[in-house]
Amino acid sequence: MLTELDRNYWVVGPVVNMAAAGNANAVAAYRVSNSALQNGVKSFKVKKMMIRDNGTGGTFVNVGIGAAGAVVNVMPTFQTVTAMDNEWTEVEIPDYEFFGDMMVYPNAVGASTLDIQVTVEEIG
Repeated sequence: MLTELDRNYWVVGPVVNMAAAGNANAVAAYRVSNSALQNGVKSFKVKKMMIRDNGTGGTFVNVGIGAAGAVVNVMPTFQTVTAMDNEWTEVEIPDYEFFGDMMVYPNAVGASTLDIQVTVEEIG
């Protein structure tokens, strides 16, 4: 029998601005919510991702793990269309389980920025 405690839950993350390009300027799109008081380790999977391209001319957004300057990509890049809300859903996003913060950075930003928001399924 499946109880409420056995189910994973979905969380909508904050809107995060990507103002500078390159691995050294990576920002955390979603931070795993681990606490010193919990038992075990939490992880998450991205179920929905929305990126608002505020006029960069369209770019590629890299998704990975690690720290700014040392982010290792764990998913293919996502291409944005300028001045559009770009949205990917569960069937379009690779099934990758993050055990640390989800770091993102664009290849180029031009004179503008990008905003990203993810919906994740927290596990554990």
